[in-house]
Amino acid sequence: MGEAGFAASGSTIKTLENGKVWIATGGAKANIYYSANYGKRWKRYANPIIQGLNSTGAFSIDFFDAKHGVVVGGDYLKDQESTNNALYTTNGGKTWSKPQTSVSGYRSAVIYVNQNTCIAAGSSGVDASTDGGKTWKKISDLNINAVTKAKSGNLVVLAGNKGNIYKLDIQQ
Repeated sequence: MGEAGFAASGSTIKTLENGKVWIATGGAKANIYYSANYGKRWKRYANPIIQGLNSTGAFSIDFFDAKHGVVVGGDYLKDQESTNNALYTTNGGKTWSKPQTSVSGYRSAVIYVNQNTCIAAGSSGVDASTDGGKTWKKISDLNINAVTKAKSGNLVVLAGNKGNIYKLDIQQ
């Protein structure tokens, strides 16, 4: 009871080739739902991200490939708190690990730019990881609600409050 799919950034669902789908939830209970066959059958994996309140849980998920993924969230009512609000997986979401250094607050969006580089964004700032989500560093205090990457290259676009749009240059 009380499990919810948040739509803050439109990124709580991730799809990959060959019918792989992940859905991240939050609220009173947080889970990751996974299908390997276009949604015909589903598996549920516990997600140890912060949970228990209507304002907590996973708000965004991304996978680089079928094994490597990141999930972010937190408590949107306490956007400066960074307790247990980012996790990474190396086994397709069956289990999740806490990063050595977490994101710097509530995050509503996360993307893989490449195999190692991830960007997480939320109302209290933007963080970057250069090791697949194992450590994070705050790179901006901007209020950002959504982030996306171009299908080719490293163009990253972020959308913030008041209709502001930003381009993030990723150096290789």
